[in-house]
Amino acid sequence: MVALRDSVFISHATPEDNAFTLWLGGRLTALGYHVFADILRLKGGDDWERILEDAIRQRAKRFLLVATPGGIQKQGVRNEINLAVETAKKIGDGGFIVPLRLAAYPPPLQIAQTQYINFEKGWAQGLAELLPLLEEANVPKHTAPEETKAWQSLQLKDARSITNGPEQLVSNWLKVTSLPTSIAFFDFKSGIALGSAQKARADCPLPIALHNRGFLSFAPLHQLQEYFGPNLPIEVIDTCDIDTFLSKGWHSQHLAPKDCRPKFTDIVRRALDAHFSSKGLRSFEYASGRLAWWATARHATLDQHTFAWDSLRGRRQLVGRSEKRGFYWHYAVNCIARTNPLRHVRVTGRVVFTSNGSDLIGDTRRLHRMRRTFCKGWRNDKWRDLLLAFWYWMSDGAEFLDIALGEGNAMRLSLPPHLFTAPFGISSPSDALQDDQDDDLLTDYDDDTDDSEEGDGVD
Repeated sequence: MVALRDSVFISHATPEDNAFTLWLGGRLTALGYHVFADILRLKGGDDWERILEDAIRQRAKRFLLVATPGGIQKQGVRNEINLAVETAKKIGDGGFIVPLRLAAYPPPLQIAQTQYINFEKGWAQGLAELLPLLEEANVPKHTAPEETKAWQSLQLKDARSITNGPEQLVSNWLKVTSLPTSIAFFDFKSGIALGSAQKARADCPLPIALHNRGFLSFAPLHQLQEYFGPNLPIEVIDTCDIDTFLSKGWHSQHLAPKDCRPKFTDIVRRALDAHFSSKGLRSFEYASGRLAWWATARHATLDQHTFAWDSLRGRRQLVGRSEKRGFYWHYAVNCIARTNPLRHVRVTGRVVFTSNGSDLIGDTRRLHRMRRTFCKGWRNDKWRDLLLAFWYWMSDGAEFLDIALGEGNAMRLSLPPHLFTAPFGISSPSDALQDDQDDDLLTDYDDDTDDSEEGDGVD
């Protein structure tokens, strides 16, 4: 008996590509196509493993592969590709597999020569290219309101209600409320050994930014000279008002605003690194070279840390232990200064893991995989509370934190993090129900090596 191929199958990574699959599946179903996809498991019930395998082997007229760099590496997707390649050979249809390229991806060897449809420039544009292909392949259409309703219910599964009235949002921005009035350009006097000067600049523990053969800094001359020593005498060549420096550039030094802002960011980065180090925090370097700072179990303890800034109140552990997995997790932050739309330090929440509360586990790749799985159930409210607990702990509950930029000069950061007010709210009951059963969240590791940020954004 010849099987009736009357459907399309969407192969995708879960949960990474769920949003696109919901979008595409809903539209294809509304157009009359019968669509199978792994995401239909969310409806519950039935033997979906068997149903989906049967859909590829017996029902699919076209196998649509959602192609993204991370998704294409997932074992479940690769299993479906292997099944599709086998099916294509069996039915003798070279056009059976249709990659839908959402981003540049390394194609598996079996489909390396397969032509893809480009969704990178826009999902609607990609769909416009896909539909003629389905018509050409004679994929049947039928009227099935119940299927359209099923896809619609999936799209609304995680929908939230808009509520009346304003809602206060906690950002991950620490507003810069004051800076030194001016910045100076220092250069080495003549007759010095350039190699020694360059090495001393690179190793300088004070916050400086390299410029020409010298550097920019907020630190006073005597403090800098004390570091560079008598064999590397320096002098102030030029100074600039900080507001002019950040908004209009430094004309006499041929620095445009776009040149000044990275130098300011570099100085602040060095200052924050020095501040965290002075507080006993440890660092972890990401592939980008940026450091994430975290406290050991002995330093922060396993206790919950309270925070109490007006209505922002709560408590969170900054270090925890998974008895089930036998490791410690540590909340970490990395920070970067920004000058638009307001001067602030943007904080990204991270998590690192140690075997004994102080020694990091494994290499960068393993730590990344652990973060992606262990923290995937952490919702916005948890990341927000961790952020608040961390900065309350770092500032001893103060409403500001001074970061030294040199002797007698500091950058003042306002606490708590900057608040925004939205004219409406969004109900989020799932956040309120989130618990801390982190042990149960560590299941299997995926292979995605993306250095994506965990706790970034505004809640």
